[in-house]
Amino acid sequence: MASTHLRRLTTFAAAAVVLLILWMLIQDFHAISASSLGGDASQNVRSSVNLAKYGVYSNQMISPDVTPGFRREPLPNFLLAFYLRMADLWSPGLLDQTGQPFTEAFLVFIKQINLVWAAALFTGLWLTSQLVFAPLLAAHGLAVFQIVVVNRFFVLKAVDRMNTELIAGTVLVWLGVVLLMASRSRTWQWLLGSGVIFGLMALTKATGAYVALILLPLMALVIGGLGKRFWLSFVAISFGFLITVSPWLVRNQVEFSKLVIAQGGGDVLLIRSVFNQMSWQQFGDAFYAYAPRDLRHDLLGPWLGLSDDDFSCGGRLSVFTRDLDCDQEALEEKRYGDVQSFYQRGKRGIPRELGLKSDEQKDFALQQFRREPLQALMTGLPIGWRGFWGFRAREWKYIALNAAAYLALLAAPLLSLIERKSSWLMVSIAPVSFFIFYSFLSHFLPRYSTPFIPASLVCLSMLFVDFAAKLSRHIAPGRLPSVRLT
Repeated sequence: MASTHLRRLTTFAAAAVVLLILWMLIQDFHAISASSLGGDASQNVRSSVNLAKYGVYSNQMISPDVTPGFRREPLPNFLLAFYLRMADLWSPGLLDQTGQPFTEAFLVFIKQINLVWAAALFTGLWLTSQLVFAPLLAAHGLAVFQIVVVNRFFVLKAVDRMNTELIAGTVLVWLGVVLLMASRSRTWQWLLGSGVIFGLMALTKATGAYVALILLPLMALVIGGLGKRFWLSFVAISFGFLITVSPWLVRNQVEFSKLVIAQGGGDVLLIRSVFNQMSWQQFGDAFYAYAPRDLRHDLLGPWLGLSDDDFSCGGRLSVFTRDLDCDQEALEEKRYGDVQSFYQRGKRGIPRELGLKSDEQKDFALQQFRREPLQALMTGLPIGWRGFWGFRAREWKYIALNAAAYLALLAAPLLSLIERKSSWLMVSIAPVSFFIFYSFLSHFLPRYSTPFIPASLVCLSMLFVDFAAKLSRHIAPGRLPSVRLT
């Protein structure tokens, strides 16, 4: 009777998760508006519309005369183009009416594709919980917590935009699912699938191509171990990655003589090279500048003698302010030496002053990195601090949740070694690798960090369950904990 009751309760909990996902999607639908797009998002949409309408992948203004480009990563925009083509078949003439500026109705329509990504993200979290927690009833309950918090701090903020963070977060969660399956079955199919999913991540965030150089052999080592099985695992994972990214790399090599996924890497490196030049005082000030509001106002501000007024032109924190009026004036008047913001110096000041072309920016930035490698390494600390606050919360209670979740994420690889449970590593290895890369080789915009929120909440759930299981064993030795990690 008890077993029958448990099965019914588990089935009811599973049905509750399905209903919760549907309810979250309804909330997300109502969060979609006709608000305008930012610069990066506009490039994404133009690339998709040009592809759907004219068969040319280009972020130029929509026109039958556009020339091919590779400014933006392809996966999100190819899928949006497919969505538009299917809609045009359902409603002929839809694409004929598409131009710029985009109409409010069109903006609302294209943003609805984010609901598909949100649904895939919620489903991936649910599957992850079922793979790492036992029994199933507990897995369903923990999935509820993860889905609600992810929707509140990630999806609701991303669903009304056309950037790639929502897609990246979804792919990272599904990569964790496939890696968990690969680590348990150790069959070539799941290993191949792991490489394919990571290839999709690279086609969403071009950074993934660089991360892959370390991550692919590391995944093969963890899953396959040493010896012959390592090489079999490495070949399977690498082959899956290569068959996913190679067509796009070949296209860019043929069209532009560039064996890359997207442009923009030189811009980011140049911006970061300017951040590397911060003084020791600015090094400390960065922890105030990039902290959440209540942490700044209640703790760091009084301690460091800083306030938000210092972000203004000429203020002590002006170097951390992206859009200063005085910087815009200096750029317009070609007074590049007067530009205060680190970001504007790297993005516009230095390239304009030195006449650097897009292809030259990367080489120039790498020279700056090589000139002061220790400074570049040290700057990773405040930049990592910036990325640590992915929840973008302001109040203390949510700041605490953010801190707990991201600490659990960053500690998960170490916990995997200590506890000898690969599940810790499988759900965290990719997000942590991206976190480290952004910390040391980019300026780590806050939105770069938001895709790590889902995985961080899985790790926080695992940490809570692991602690509760250890406490249970201490209180009742020999008794199996009611909730445990698999």
